[in-house]
Amino acid sequence: MAAGRDGLASVSLGSTKEVGLRLVAEGRFENLSEACRAGLRRLAEDARVVDRLVALGEEGMASGVDEGFDIDAFVAEARAGR
Repeated sequence: MAAGRDGLASVSLGSTKEVGLRLVAEGRFENLSEACRAGLRRLAEDARVVDRLVALGEEGMASGVDEGFDIDAFVAEARAGR
């Protein structure tokens, strides 16, 4: 990707350009640049979610095992609450 002045960039979208153009034609975006920015924002949000899930998983693993936890009672209680 080549960065130009004022934050402009030149990218090759390949076949995904057709998808973006279709979204513009459907009125979901004003132009292809807007569609690309929305896609990049979505990727950034997905990355934040994954990072948070990994951190929570690591926290859970570090907390150890609750030896007093009864999985059968938990499942029975969950089913009763339906």
